[in-house]
Amino acid sequence: MPHHRARWALALAASSAVARLGAAQDTTSNRAMSSIQLHGFLQIYYRTGDPTTRDGYRLRKADLKFSGELSPRLRWRIGFDASKILALTKTTETVDSSTVLTDVAVDSRSRIVQDAALTLLLPHAMRLDVGQQIIPLSLEGTVPSSQIETIERTLFIVERSRATGLGDIRDIGASLNGTAADAIEYHLGLFNETGESQNTTDPNDQKAVLGRVALHIPGMAHFQVGGSGGFQGGPPAGPQRRERAGGEIQYRDQYLTLRTELMSARDAALRRFGWYSLASARPTEQLQFVARIDSWDRDLHSETALTDAYERQIVAGTSYLFDGGVGKVAFNLVRQTFPRIHTVPAATFALIAFQGVW
Repeated sequence: MPHHRARWALALAASSAVARLGAAQDTTSNRAMSSIQLHGFLQIYYRTGDPTTRDGYRLRKADLKFSGELSPRLRWRIGFDASKILALTKTTETVDSSTVLTDVAVDSRSRIVQDAALTLLLPHAMRLDVGQQIIPLSLEGTVPSSQIETIERTLFIVERSRATGLGDIRDIGASLNGTAADAIEYHLGLFNETGESQNTTDPNDQKAVLGRVALHIPGMAHFQVGGSGGFQGGPPAGPQRRERAGGEIQYRDQYLTLRTELMSARDAALRRFGWYSLASARPTEQLQFVARIDSWDRDLHSETALTDAYERQIVAGTSYLFDGGVGKVAFNLVRQTFPRIHTVPAATFALIAFQGVW
C-alpha cells in the first residue's frame, strides 16, 4: 500500500504540474492573441486618356497587415498585398538563329508577401528590424500609401520598366532605426539587394548597404532636410553593381505640405535620374488640393523607345476624406510628355480613386 500511495502521489503531482504548465501556456497565448492588431488599405482607381495604358479600373492596393507584441521588447509584423499579379521570369538562348525559351519561373517580387519582420526595442529610442521590410530609400518611399497626397507616387518610384523602383520597395535584411538629440532621424540597414530579392534568397555574395538621415531643424518643428542612398559592390560594369543617392526637403504642418526630392541611380551600365516638387493645401480636415511637377529619365544614355524615354508629368488634383478619414475619394489630372522622343505622343489623362483604410 505505501508503494501504491507513493505512485498515486507522484501521478497527482505530475498532473498538477502539467495543468499549471498548460495554464501558463494558455495565458501566454491569450496575451499574444489579445495584442494582435489588424490594419488594411484598399484602393481602386479608374484610369482614362493615357495612350500608353488601356482605359479601365485597377485594383491598385489590397493591403492586409498584422502586428503584435511577443514581449515588452519584441514585436512582430507581417503584411500582404492581395492585389499583386504573379509575373514570370523567362530565360532564353539563341539556337540556329532562333530564340528558344529555356526556363520559366515565378518572379518572387510579384508574390503577395510584403513585410515579414521582427522588431527589437533597444535603449536610447533605437529599434532593430530584422526580416523583409521597406528599404530606407527616399522620403516618399517610406510614407504609407494611404498618406500619399497624389493617387500615384512619383515617377522614380512607381515606374519600374527597367531594373526596379527607387523607393517603396522591400528586401530582406536588418536595419537600425531611431532618433538622436531629438533632431536627427536615422535609418541604416544591410540587405541582400536593393529591392531585387524580395521573397527570395540573395542571388550573389554582395550585400547592399542602404541608409536615410533626416534633420528636423530645432525650433522649426515642421521643417526637415535630409538624404538617402545605398551601395552594393561588384565590378563597375557587373550586373550586381548598385549605387543610389538622393536628397529631400520638406515642410509640413496641419494645412500645408511642401516637398521636393531627387534621386539618382546606377545599375551596372544603366544610369537613371529623377526629381519632383509637390505642394499640398488642406483648408479643412476633409479637403485637400495638390500639385506636383515630376521629371524622370529612365536611361540617361539612351532615348529610343518608351522603355528608356525621358518623361515629364504635371499633376493637379483634389481629394475628400469622409467618415472620420476611413474613406477617401480622389481625382488627379495628369499632363504627360516625352520631350526627347516623338514616337510616344503627349497626353492628358485622369485618375479617379476610391480608397478605404482601417
